[in-house]
Amino acid sequence: MKSKSNNFSRHAAFTLIELLVVIAIIAILAAMLLPALAKAKAKAKQAACMNNNKQLGLALLMYVGDFQQYPGDYSANNGCYVWMTRIFSLMGNNRNAFSCPAAMSDSYWDTNYNKTLGGSDEHGVYSVWTVTPSSRFSIGYNDWGLDLRHATQLGLGGDVDGGFYHGAVKDSTIRRPTDMIAIGDVKSTEVAALLPNSFSANLDPTAADFAHTEWPSNRHNYNIDFLFADGHVETTKRVGFNNSGPVSPTDNAWRRRWNNDDLAHDGTEGDAVASWTFNTAAALLDPSQ
Repeated sequence: MKSKSNNFSRHAAFTLIELLVVIAIIAILAAMLLPALAKAKAKAKQAACMNNNKQLGLALLMYVGDFQQYPGDYSANNGCYVWMTRIFSLMGNNRNAFSCPAAMSDSYWDTNYNKTLGGSDEHGVYSVWTVTPSSRFSIGYNDWGLDLRHATQLGLGGDVDGGFYHGAVKDSTIRRPTDMIAIGDVKSTEVAALLPNSFSANLDPTAADFAHTEWPSNRHNYNIDFLFADGHVETTKRVGFNNSGPVSPTDNAWRRRWNNDDLAHDGTEGDAVASWTFNTAAALLDPSQ
């Protein structure tokens, strides 16, 4: 006589076919859910990046309120960036806000992750936190606008000493703060061929090197986060319709936003600055994590 328990165990057990069907269903569900989860994670990182930019905006506005000028970007005499250290104390010493959460961690302002930090600061004193032209960094400052060699500075202030020093950019110089790019995502790409001068902590839409290391980064699903001089933050695609966008030499609306006089400087609207090449690299997605 067969026991009921034996019958129950035989009937309750999965067959191989049933097990394979269950595994296949789980795999299909995972394939459907994982892209959505990845997209949600990327959105969260972009939101955190925008929040960091807003904090930087408050610090920048406080600095301008205290000194009636912008911090400038770079000390040529000491080979170091200064914009982040000059507003650092106004951030409550929060270094995390100086990094894009979606950027690779080795570009953070954190010595535990970023081994490219360290050097003489603007006072000539060594610091492990100094950002140099060979450091990786994920946030950049609009120093020269569209032209390093323009007779008057077009950005928010480039070199603070040395041969390219042209004085500080006063707050009264900015014609339209709501349309003036101040800070934004930068590519933070490690390119050995460009070392020791990859300049990853400033923005330059006209960057001519093959890797465009000073371009604003589109790591947020082809979008860039920008902080403007009035403190608000916007997100935009690096390449828009009909090759428009922040790095396009033919988009006058964006050309104006790089310059403190709110002029395109194309020869018709303001004096002409040197043109640059808009190539297919602009449409490629920058690395992220």
